[in-house]
Amino acid sequence: MSPGQPAAAAALAPDVTLVTHRGLPGGAPDDLLLAAALRARGLAVRLLPWNDPEADWQAGRLAVVRSAWDYHHQTAAWLEWIASTREQTLLLNSGELLRWNTDKRYLRDLLRAGVPCIPTHFVEPFTFCETLPGGHPAWIVKPAVGASARGVRRFAGHELPTEGRAYVNRLAQTGAVLVQPYVAAVETARERSLVFIGGRFTHAFTKPAFSTGATGSTAIAPHRPTAAEREVAAAAMGALQGEPAYGRVDLVPTPGGPQLMELELIEPDLGLRLDPRAVEALADVCLVHAGRS
Repeated sequence: MSPGQPAAAAALAPDVTLVTHRGLPGGAPDDLLLAAALRARGLAVRLLPWNDPEADWQAGRLAVVRSAWDYHHQTAAWLEWIASTREQTLLLNSGELLRWNTDKRYLRDLLRAGVPCIPTHFVEPFTFCETLPGGHPAWIVKPAVGASARGVRRFAGHELPTEGRAYVNRLAQTGAVLVQPYVAAVETARERSLVFIGGRFTHAFTKPAFSTGATGSTAIAPHRPTAAEREVAAAAMGALQGEPAYGRVDLVPTPGGPQLMELELIEPDLGLRLDPRAVEALADVCLVHAGRS
């Protein structure tokens, strides 16, 4: 029986498995809110790390990926888990979306779709980068597969061709790399996160730049998005192939309007604790997918 799982529920075949990680197997605070809402609807719920070697994923009707926050440390195992688990149970979000969202080169697809994104220079894995873009006072270099600011470094404009390029080439030996102009507003105005559940916007919040979110206690605050922020977020969600059960669009304000930093479809903090209606909305989506509506 996994931590956070009542004995009575464990005796039943679970309707819903909330997928966590080994560092917090019993779930983050929002996971517990969702679990309570699901149980109030008569569903049997368990919380289980995605990389638990003893897990029987076929035992449950539905697996909802929520706080799988260590997937980027074991990318190959994570992708294998998606491929295997999608054959055993229904995954939310879908296996296709989880795989696509694992690598931040998905930004290429959003840029091609016309979504306003932070300009991004992509360095492919196992390549040697000779030149990098210029024209900005500071730059961010990050691995294409990563979370919680892991591997992210900032370089001054004059450092990018030297120390920055050396760091890019070091990262590229293990995977693709993204190079983006640093937008100071992530610290002065904070990131703006707009949450969508079941294809609909529910609420928004701000969060600090480079948040680690290690325990689900990220310092977030409610935010009333502007019309422009709503428009960009809706465009990003509308560019997807298939409707995700949940998603978080992270934006940053710029002089030219809001731009997308990341589109989170795997394990984002959805800030459910800020809006009880969002908890209920996600529970209703799970109810439908579990075949119990």
